[in-house]
Amino acid sequence: MAAPTIQQYGAGSQFIGCPAVYQIAPTGSGSNKTFYRMKLKVVAGMTGFDNAEFNFSTPIEVKNNTAQNTYFDISSALQAIADQWQPLPNTFSYPAINFYMEAEEEWMNDGAISHSDTARYPGSTGTATMYMGTLTDRERLAVTPAPPATYSRKPTTSPEICFYHPNQQSESDGIVKHLLPGSTSSAPAVTAVNVSAGSASGIYGIPYPPDGHEIRFINSLGVHENIFVAGLPTKEVNITTDKYAIARQETLTQFSRGLAIKQNDYETWTFSSGPLDEAWASWYVHEFLMARWVWISIGGTWVPCHVLPEETTVLEDLTKAQPYEVQFKLQLDINGSPI
Repeated sequence: MAAPTIQQYGAGSQFIGCPAVYQIAPTGSGSNKTFYRMKLKVVAGMTGFDNAEFNFSTPIEVKNNTAQNTYFDISSALQAIADQWQPLPNTFSYPAINFYMEAEEEWMNDGAISHSDTARYPGSTGTATMYMGTLTDRERLAVTPAPPATYSRKPTTSPEICFYHPNQQSESDGIVKHLLPGSTSSAPAVTAVNVSAGSASGIYGIPYPPDGHEIRFINSLGVHENIFVAGLPTKEVNITTDKYAIARQETLTQFSRGLAIKQNDYETWTFSSGPLDEAWASWYVHEFLMARWVWISIGGTWVPCHVLPEETTVLEDLTKAQPYEVQFKLQLDINGSPI
């Protein structure tokens, strides 16, 4: 018996954060039968984790005795695998999601269940590959499904200070190399680049600032990136206090007193990006402030944290003659002093 045909629908993408829609053309074997449907099995996995199986099903519509194509978006299955990835600040990895699909038609004929032959994608062997991250809505509107030239959206309209290590003026791994596009058979590699920090002129002729912090994060394309924020931040300590009354027998010298238990003494640091141009201000808001995985270097240790943007961030105000600037807060994910 014939098997259905599987192919990618529309302008596809190599990123799991975008819709991954596949069109399946049925054979029509069950067009005149009951409970006619298409079944799809997706088997996906990532290096270091076991493969997982996901099953989808949808009725097959029949018009004028012709079975119509069915469509499946498997991005939810791929995202479930991607959510297992736990990135580290100093381990530059870019895992790929490998998967294959099997589709078959199923129908009921006189109380007996029948099946078509099973179709496999891609081909009878092998797997397809999808990468972390997603295209922006603008990129999707422009129909640019190909991977970018580098897996970074940092603008090049002005130079950038990428790192500063005041106690290490020779070499540093503070710059993370951007990815080059990979093929569907192998994932790109992420590497750290040693950059000399001994020059008094700094990077691109910009002198190094006297202080600051390097922040690493996973950008919207799933790649390690970093920024350097100069200046001393405003620091606040958040302490949770729970009050209890201690029940005890009172005497002339013994009293029933309350007790306050204090915990979660984490710090919140307020930073400013400093003066920016319009492109860099937009990048800060739509890339860095939206990052899920963030770490800040404090005393040579990478401390996990998360960005707390304001509910409304002013991106541009033409009524004021001042450069662009983005302010944000980082809440440390550890209790106690980070110093």
